[in-house]
Amino acid sequence: MPTSLELCPNCPDTPPSDTEDINWIQCDICRQWFHTICIGTKEEDIAEIASYHCQKCSKKHGPSQLRRVLKRARVKIDYVALDQGETFAVDKSVHPHVPSFEEFAFVADPNAKGDPYIDVLSGDELTKEYILATGLPRPILIPQVVNEDVGMKLPCEREEVTVSKIASLVGEDEPVEVMDVLSQQSESPGWNLGQWKRYFYMRDKDRIRNVISLEVSDVEGLGDAFVRPKMVRDMDLVDKVWLQNESGEERPKVTTYCLMSVAGSYTDFHIDFSGTPVYYTVCHGSKTFLMYPPTDDNLDLYTSWCKEPRQNFTWFGTYSKKIRGKKLIPTGGFKVSLQKGDLFIIPSGWIHSVYTPEDSVIIGGNYLTLKDIPMHLKIYNIEKATGVPLRYRFPKFNRVLWLASYYFYTHQDEFLQDSVLSDTKTTETHLGEALHTASKIIAALAAHLSDHYQLSKTNNMAKKSIPTQLIGKDVLSFLDKLRAWQLELSRLSSAD
Repeated sequence: MPTSLELCPNCPDTPPSDTEDINWIQCDICRQWFHTICIGTKEEDIAEIASYHCQKCSKKHGPSQLRRVLKRARVKIDYVALDQGETFAVDKSVHPHVPSFEEFAFVADPNAKGDPYIDVLSGDELTKEYILATGLPRPILIPQVVNEDVGMKLPCEREEVTVSKIASLVGEDEPVEVMDVLSQQSESPGWNLGQWKRYFYMRDKDRIRNVISLEVSDVEGLGDAFVRPKMVRDMDLVDKVWLQNESGEERPKVTTYCLMSVAGSYTDFHIDFSGTPVYYTVCHGSKTFLMYPPTDDNLDLYTSWCKEPRQNFTWFGTYSKKIRGKKLIPTGGFKVSLQKGDLFIIPSGWIHSVYTPEDSVIIGGNYLTLKDIPMHLKIYNIEKATGVPLRYRFPKFNRVLWLASYYFYTHQDEFLQDSVLSDTKTTETHLGEALHTASKIIAALAAHLSDHYQLSKTNNMAKKSIPTQLIGKDVLSFLDKLRAWQLELSRLSSAD
């Protein structure tokens, strides 16, 4: 195969730029090589060509031959092992929960005024002030978002955010975690992005796979050229507190992911790590979410469901369990579909599954917030109780909480403005409610950090996550100061 910078017979005066993703294809008659871009063939169409005939040869030998597509498609069967050696056969082309997902009756309507499931906003309404004023009780959908209205910047035109471009910018040799949709497990041995790109553009796939954890925030021309929505940046707790981390330790890398899903992909019910809110914008294709709010009953059911021996074969939407003396089923669920150009905000702690009707490329990310600390801690404890592996939890979570506690203890004037108050001009009643909520945030934070400090006495990793260079070596004294501050907030809320 020639090098990327060589001319092909169809080249203009100069070959394609070396910054472009150059691919070659060989004529099976005259054996000459051509740039795919010069013959007008899209990379995703290459896999469909069985025998390529260049323009000159096709006049004598006929057009290129495409791969034969059987009129009657075979059902690909996989045998999934269960306990005690029991197995059952499933269709490899569809996850067994997809029919239940598609049949789910409650669907959000973005065009309906006052839809009970989601809040549909215009771009300029998505602000930190809106989030704190409403508490973000439901997911937010901004259809066909104007990037400038939300303070978001894509690394290129939305149409150009493709799997091919992502692989080129990140590097085709870069390892990537690929999930087998049927088993909901990572592929082993692992893949690299070059393999993933070739798979994504194949016409005939042996099974459905999905990439949902490629973090690209530091990738030149991709993550470093992307700007998250302003609301996200304003609310991001790590953005606020990490600069004071004097150890030089790298901040948690969870801000910018590229999600690449082939049609038919399905991700079973989950909660994003530590209950982080999520922003999510569709560059290509479409997605459908099935979501449940994080009520106490739903979270208890979710915890129980995660512990089920046959969790993978149990549909959460109809899961039932007797908890605290009453039989529970998940409630408040609904589906919402996203189209190319939409921006979606998932609140903290929401339980959701995701189906991909068509090949899709998404840019999204996670963020911790001060206002959501009680929910973050609740989900963190669920992760511990259900044995979620450390690599699937929010990185350096406890480090962030220690840094946050120190930052806001030493910047108490910012605490209310970042957690509960959207405006300094507020009524006395609202101020009293805000102080009460703020008191609960500090109480939850102090209780968690106290437990973490006790753990640090026997756990070296926990010990290293406490920033004693900031709070001092007398950790108990610092925790006492936090509790005193919480009591003062509680007193002020009662007085108001």
